[in-house]
Amino acid sequence: MDRPLHSVRTRLDDFLAELATLHYRHGAGLAPELPVSRLHASFPELSSPDTFAAANEALSKARTRDEPLAVRRIQLLRELVATQVEEALAARPAEAVATLEAQARLPVDDQSLSFGEVLARIPREPARGRRTLLERAAGNFLWEHRGPYGDRREAALHAVERLGAKDYPALREDVTGIPFAKLAESAEETLRRTEDAYRDVLAYVLKKLDPLLRPLPGGDARRHDLQAALQAPWMDPFFRREDAFPAVVRWLGEWGLTPHADGRIRIDDEARPGKASRPFVAVVRVPGEVRLVLQPRGGLDALGSLLHEMGHAQHRAHVPETLPVELRRLGDASVTEAYASVFERLLLSQGWLKRYLDLPSMPARDAVRLAAFQALTVLRRHCAKLSYELSLGTRGPSTDRADEYADGQRNALFVEPHPGFFLHDVDPQLYVANYLRAWALETRLTARLTERFNEDFWRNPAAANWLKGLFARGGADDAEGLATEVSGTPLALPEAGERLVAILNR
Repeated sequence: MDRPLHSVRTRLDDFLAELATLHYRHGAGLAPELPVSRLHASFPELSSPDTFAAANEALSKARTRDEPLAVRRIQLLRELVATQVEEALAARPAEAVATLEAQARLPVDDQSLSFGEVLARIPREPARGRRTLLERAAGNFLWEHRGPYGDRREAALHAVERLGAKDYPALREDVTGIPFAKLAESAEETLRRTEDAYRDVLAYVLKKLDPLLRPLPGGDARRHDLQAALQAPWMDPFFRREDAFPAVVRWLGEWGLTPHADGRIRIDDEARPGKASRPFVAVVRVPGEVRLVLQPRGGLDALGSLLHEMGHAQHRAHVPETLPVELRRLGDASVTEAYASVFERLLLSQGWLKRYLDLPSMPARDAVRLAAFQALTVLRRHCAKLSYELSLGTRGPSTDRADEYADGQRNALFVEPHPGFFLHDVDPQLYVANYLRAWALETRLTARLTERFNEDFWRNPAAANWLKGLFARGGADDAEGLATEVSGTPLALPEAGERLVAILNR
């Protein structure tokens, strides 16, 4: 391998370990700052356009020699370098955003709350009037402080210039192989095919939350109303906080897995100020140090988040240490998100809910439909986000994008969003595409598991072994190839939506 890429490969593991540690400490409430600038300065070759040029040259040579493994490894390094060029340019704005959100105090009635507290309280606040105040406080804060968020998005456009690409979507398509225009068409088709079922159940859950609530266009439901309805508070007695983790542990045990993966997964469930309200995984070392950060809470949505992040952790903890560093550490993010979604979609199984949470038949049936609605809402939200974020990556973060963001979310979800979130509700590197492809792949993986191991595959250790066999490949697979391998046909996003609609229509 050419000398610049050899340097990247040699230092890649340490760089990613330090980066994950920074994000762990910040998200776990152990450090208010996120000092990524110093990290990029310590590893300059990982964010150098010269390294990207060297990767282009090495990739061309490997393709000429017909070396598939070498091609895959260089492709992964090339994507990493393109990402880190952008992240290095975005480091100062990212630090500014982290500091701003950590230090901000937002007035809500007679209280002064942190930004994180406001976001965490919105979906769990039972009083509609107070939810409105919380949403308005967060949205107005983001609008008034949109400068550093816009600077972060501008970094993507600067990366385009540094790497000589046509525009940002073209750059990300070049390094990931994701056909964004085709995926956007699939997203629009998914929105069309799922609209009727979504609107029917939306009206039901809003009315369940508040008999006077109605969706748009005839009603006045806001995004915070949908967030509260997705918590399904009427189901909370069946999803108690103290039952969630033990249920997951029992299930993993029957599947031949353990929550700690023989010490490779380190669980942080300690309560502390500033800790992220939703669970997340920080991959420090693969496979030996995977940190699963939890803030234990009750509810159907919380159990889904726990299962999702446990899926991420189990995947990373079962990647062989002997793989080349690129295949061990990098990969198609759609694939790891699909594995996590396989775990999360267990909530679509009445049998799983009955067995591990002891739910009676009727509550289990209702929980499955609500879990399907939660998943469909997230799917539709991300389908709308894709077209918006492609526009954002092409046209830049001007205030004109706020109306575009709000229009897309309003048309997909039939509730009124706050336009102030237009630069906050964005993942870097068009990661929204990875989520969409992941849900399409999860549909195929779960179908294959069901075909091979029956509908209760989740209690068959042979199914877990099959999945661990996929985990052991590391980053060798891309989502399209894996979908074709397990099902014989390419990814098809509308299928993911149709599967959820079928559950809602039972």
